[in-house]
Amino acid sequence: MESLAPGDPAHIGPYKLVGRLGAGGMGRVYLGRDVDGRQAAIKVVRAELADERDFRRRFAREVKAARAVDGRYTAAVLDADPDAETPWLATAYIPGSSLADHVADHGRMDEGELRRLAAGLAYALSAIHTAGLIHRDLKPSNILLAGDGPRVIDFGIARAAEASALTRTGVTIGSPGYMSPEQINGRPVETPSDVFSLGAVLAYAATGRSPFGAGATPALLYRVVHNPPDLSDVPAALLPLVSACLDKRPAARPTVQQILATVVPPVMVAPTITELPETHVEPPDTHVATRTLPVRPVLSRRRVLAAGGAAAITVTAAVTAPAFLTGSRKKRRTNGPSPAPVDTRSVNPPRILWQLTVNTGTPAVATRDTVLVTENAETDDGEVNGTLSGRDPGNGARRWKWSAPATPAIRAVAQDHNTLYVATESRLYALQESRRKQLWSAKAPFSVIDVADTAVAGWTRDGSAVSTLICLDRTHGHQRWTYSAGAADTSWISVSDTTVAFADGGEMTAPNVYAMDTVTGRQRWQFAAGRYLGPPLATSDAVYVGGQESSPFCALDAKTGQVRWKAAFGQTDVAPAADQSTVYVIDDSANTLHALNVTDGSERWKFEGMAFRGVWGPFSGIVYLTGYYDMAYALHAETGRLLWSYHVTKPQQAATTGDGTVILTCSTAMNKNTVYGLRA
Repeated sequence: MESLAPGDPAHIGPYKLVGRLGAGGMGRVYLGRDVDGRQAAIKVVRAELADERDFRRRFAREVKAARAVDGRYTAAVLDADPDAETPWLATAYIPGSSLADHVADHGRMDEGELRRLAAGLAYALSAIHTAGLIHRDLKPSNILLAGDGPRVIDFGIARAAEASALTRTGVTIGSPGYMSPEQINGRPVETPSDVFSLGAVLAYAATGRSPFGAGATPALLYRVVHNPPDLSDVPAALLPLVSACLDKRPAARPTVQQILATVVPPVMVAPTITELPETHVEPPDTHVATRTLPVRPVLSRRRVLAAGGAAAITVTAAVTAPAFLTGSRKKRRTNGPSPAPVDTRSVNPPRILWQLTVNTGTPAVATRDTVLVTENAETDDGEVNGTLSGRDPGNGARRWKWSAPATPAIRAVAQDHNTLYVATESRLYALQESRRKQLWSAKAPFSVIDVADTAVAGWTRDGSAVSTLICLDRTHGHQRWTYSAGAADTSWISVSDTTVAFADGGEMTAPNVYAMDTVTGRQRWQFAAGRYLGPPLATSDAVYVGGQESSPFCALDAKTGQVRWKAAFGQTDVAPAADQSTVYVIDDSANTLHALNVTDGSERWKFEGMAFRGVWGPFSGIVYLTGYYDMAYALHAETGRLLWSYHVTKPQQAATTGDGTVILTCSTAMNKNTVYGLRA
């Protein structure tokens, strides 16, 4: 970003300008901030265009259409004034380098990066085309590489400028080397023109150069129209797709839907790749299942406690030639009902207040007015030092930082009754939330913890195969009892004021759920219900558990283990959530979240989707869902009405602060999390 120059305006509309972001054929782009401190990229139209009445009319029409463009893979339009003395357009500011700068600084992309780029650009073009727009100027400098994927910018006003007097004076709307042949020849420009530009961008990212070379504009334009592209260094797996996109004949190019059906990025799919049907756009509906990239989920989707570490999951995917090139497809396998197509569009998406990527596998924890974020840093001698930071929910700024003595790695964090619990490799620390004053510490190297009104409990290992469950008094940290369980599932524990519940860890045996008395450590009962049970949830008077196949979801009496009621489905291995009246449970076989009455198991409502990862809450009357198709959902807890959905990479866990800020933790890479602050 450059400083403002003499003659630059101080304000545009409600935005105070703070710097220059760049310039193009249609105007200059500034960075601005509104009165709430939100940043925006503001494009101010050139004076020559502003003087044309027809341009202003077309500009207003294009801006209206651009407001409807999905903002997942684009810079969402925030505001505009076509009638201002100098027309302007404000879009969301996307921090990150452009594709052009990235390739210049780091060299060409590898195949995995190209897959992600191709999918992101295809999704962006799909959103733009759905709104009735054509980009017309897709090029490396108009693609920003944000932390959560590529974003396409500078759409929405190219068409308004194309027919202006400015273009008749020799200014080209579009970029030589990335414009389609029909655009160069002055023929009608439709969606295949953007597909051609996408192919040229992919070739640039793969090779570090334009597929039509460099040089003077007339020479470049001639090569685009008449010469074949230079694709000599494009990876073989992507070559058929890129070559097809760069076909001189618009009708011969793949559609955006065919590109999406071809490029399967690892961040969007489970390991088993099956048939990938073409997508189509439908109006959003409260209970319409999601679509696009339907695959059978085969990962273990263990819900992670707010205090627990998240396991990194490695997935693989293949890029094949489009079906229209190869003429073959894999037959999709199913298990039970055929999954509904997956819709990865956001519905009434929340506003991103801030985002932060940190080196940790531990999800963020939300308190009434603070977001707790763990950061682990590796030292030169290979040790890992951990810190806990308290951050402002509104902007993500760090308010304070705490490190344990000798700064070992932090494994888990929890919060209850204004007390923070921080588990390190050697001890558990209890801190007063407001002052970060240490209340007590105990020799309990927990990897997973949970907290109730009177107790805190978790799993620890002594270096052998034996796992030990330790329960501590929440007020003073005194050890109440321990329990050794070699076969226990140490990734999960659930604690209430009366019961500590956990399950066996074996999948090939008939595992059990165990209930221990929170005060005495006495085993109350043991329950077996099938080949594999999901993680249990303990409340003061019940334990909820479900399982795969013939194992129904059950409500058990916390004291006796007797079955109170059964539901006609299992929950697989995703833990439920509950409040005083309702238990929220995922039935993975039918891709449905059920809200059940805690008294008799009768259904209050259900929400259908695809491959849900976990259910969280309710928080202030809202239940949150995270899914394996990069989707997060907010549902009204009483009715199941969809309040909003949001497309974001690998959403893992949701929480809220007292002011309603949604804190979404996403597992973006091995031992890395991206934390988002969202406001509906």
